[in-house]
Amino acid sequence: MIISEAQRFDMQVGLRSHLGDDVANILMEHLPPSGWSDVARKQDFEPISYRISNIEKELTRINGTLKVIIGGVLTVSAAIIVLLIQLNQNISSL
Repeated sequence: MIISEAQRFDMQVGLRSHLGDDVANILMEHLPPSGWSDVARKQDFEPISYRISNIEKELTRINGTLKVIIGGVLTVSAAIIVLLIQLNQNISSL
C-alpha cells in the first residue's frame, strides 16, 4: 500500500500528539519515502553481484590476452627494427 504525502503528514501529526515531536520525527525518518516496494533488499543485489563477478573474470581474461598480444607486437617490432638495421648495414657495405 502506497500512502500519499498528505497521509504521511497526518500520520506524523498523530504520532506527535501521542509520542511527542522527537519520537515522531525519528519514526518518520525511518519510514521509506514512497513505500517498502521501492526499498532494495539484499536478494535484489545477488544477481547484480553475480554479473559483476562474471564481468571481472572476463576482464581479467581479456587483460591477459592483451598482454600476450602486446608482447607479441613488441617482439615482432623489435625483430623488424633489427632486420632493417642489418639491411641498412648490408646496403651501406655494398
